[in-house]
Amino acid sequence: MILRKAAASEATRLGEIGFASWCASAFGKDDAGRADRGRLLEEFTAFCAMHADKVLVAAEGDRPLGWGAREHSDQTISDLWVAPEAQGRGVGAALLAALEEAIALDGFDHAELETYAGNAGAVRFYSRQGYEPIWRGMKFSASLNYDLDKIRFRKSLREAA
Repeated sequence: MILRKAAASEATRLGEIGFASWCASAFGKDDAGRADRGRLLEEFTAFCAMHADKVLVAAEGDRPLGWGAREHSDQTISDLWVAPEAQGRGVGAALLAALEEAIALDGFDHAELETYAGNAGAVRFYSRQGYEPIWRGMKFSASLNYDLDKIRFRKSLREAA
């Protein structure tokens, strides 16, 4: 597996990975048909095209397995998506570690991220990676067009810097 910057030309494939990951997660399973799935796929693709310089891709050869991003180039990891068939193979952990390293190199002493509170797999994953919950509450998702029960996590990067 290699980690590399995304290319705008692969936005469609990366958008499909994000969307498939969302569909397979508790986000998608608990959605109950509320989200406009066609629009959501378009938003994943548009994000990857517009922010390719902020997207990190995990790939085997030329096949992307997942991607993560820091949309605002700050201490917040805005996205972490792994193709359902690649989950459980260390892809998410590798992406997360690389994003944390970039955050530390940019001078931040901690990383933050949010996930849907009902996504038990993601909550366990982030906890195992050393993240601690710092906030939980309802937050509006513009992409889904409704409120979600979210958890915000933080991890100190002082040791990693």
